[in-house]
Parts: sequence; C-alpha cells; structure tokens
Amino acid sequence: MVKLKADFISDWITYLRERLIQEGWRADEIQRLAERDVPISFFESRRRRLASRPRLLKIAADFQCPTVDQVGWTALQKKVTMGADLNPHLSERHSNIAHFDGLLAEWQVHHFHLGTDFDPKNPQYVTRTGSLVFALVDDNSFCAINVFPHRTHWEEIGIVESIHRNWPDMISKYRVKGVTPETLDKNQRRALREHNGNVLVGTKDGTVYVPIGGGVVGSGAKMECVMSADKWCIEIQDLQVSFEKQLSELMPTFEQCGYAGEDEIEGQLKITETGYQVFFPKYSVLANLQIRHL
Repeated sequence: MVKLKADFISDWITYLRERLIQEGWRADEIQRLAERDVPISFFESRRRRLASRPRLLKIAADFQCPTVDQVGWTALQKKVTMGADLNPHLSERHSNIAHFDGLLAEWQVHHFHLGTDFDPKNPQYVTRTGSLVFALVDDNSFCAINVFPHRTHWEEIGIVESIHRNWPDMISKYRVKGVTPETLDKNQRRALREHNGNVLVGTKDGTVYVPIGGGVVGSGAKMECVMSADKWCIEIQDLQVSFEKQLSELMPTFEQCGYAGEDEIEGQLKITETGYQVFFPKYSVLANLQIRHL
C-alpha cells in the first residue's frame, strides 16, 4: 500500500513563519525562533498588534486627560472610532516579538502614546509622550481607563479597580470565589511579573480576579496562546493521519499523472485564505482538504 511522505507540522510552522514576516515582524528574529516556539509566537502576535477596525469608545467615569495631552487624546479617539491603525501609538518594544509586556500579559491592558506626528527617529511610531492612555481593548471596544505618567502605574491595582467598576461584564469570566488574594505592593508585583508569576487581585468590594490577561506560563508566554498552539498542533497532526487514510482515493489521479508504483508519494501541506490543501510536487496535483482558518 502506498504511503504518504509528508510532515504537515513542519509545513504549518513554515507557513506561520511566512505569515509573521509578511505581517511586519523582523525576518531575522522569526527565522531564529525554534520550531516549538513559532506557533506560540504566532498566537502571541495576535494580541500584541491590534487589527485596524472601528471600535466603540468607552471612557471610564473618572477618566481625566491633562490639558497638555488633550490634542493627542482627541486624535487617538478619532482613530479608535474610525478604525485607523492604532499600533503606531503602542510601545516601540512591541516590534520585538520576544518583548514581554507585563501590563498586557497580566491584565490585558495596552498603553498608548499620545503623539500627533510620526517619530522622525522611528517613523513606524508616533512621537513618544510622557503621558499614556491605558486601555482594555478587544475586537469591538476600546475601554479608556485613564491617562498615566510613563512608567509609574504598570502595577497599580487601581487599573483593575477601574475596569471592575466601569466594565465588570468584560472581565466577569475571570472572577473567582472562595479564595483570598495576597496583598502585594508595587515592588512585589513587579518582581512577580519579572519571574512570570500569576497572582490573584482583590478589589475594594471583595471581588477577586485571576489574571484578566489569562495568565502566563513559566516562559512568559500567555497561557491562552500556548493552549491555542497546542490545539492547532494536535489538529494538524490529526489532519495528516486522516488524509493518509484517504490517500487511496487519489490513486486514479496520480496514475493519470505518471505514478509508476512508487512506495511513497511526497505531499506538502498548503494553507490558503480558504483552507487546507495538499500539493504533490512530482505529479503537480493539488488536493483540497477541510476548510479551517487560523
């Protein structure tokens, strides 16, 4: 019986590297990633950069913007509602796919610079500002928490308090009962973040949350990203096993294209906008598989 000579996992990882490079991540950094780290980095990249799409702007009841930053804040609000690219307002360190943002990892909060012109030193970003807008952002909403001075509020429990007070439904799935959180100061929380620790947060009314960013694993990668990578890896492996069982159905096509009784037929997994395909280079045959998007 003819066998399929293929490695769908390797093909999938090659595809993910290409996607990351196409999306603007540095090619040298992506090529240096170990194979096992590529899927995790891919899913990490989905939260690190924001898709350009209109979002509903929600502003915390106690939000205050200093007068000196009002022009920048007004411009950012317009970009949010119109669906313009918000990534130039993020940290320049986000251009490094390995950069760890503790605020984002633990609490799913982005911080946005309020520059109104592009930075001449790095035109991919707006000019850096001393004040930052902290916001909880998903595909549909931009929840502006407040404006904070640079590098002073990364570990402030008040950030979670504000989200809990203004948009509790957005983080309800992270609530836990029957546990008592540790009382940590800023230095202790910073130290835990630096060592990729996961800790509970308690609000003033007694509500307790696990990390609303989903938590991290020992490497610092977001737990949900690791789980997504594992899930897709299993599905790609299952896809190859399933396809190998169906290979005999393609034999008439191979025979028409020059198959002469070889023991193995080489196949390569291809991923397109519409789904999976397997390409057989020796026979120039392309077989469609079940559609599944990344």
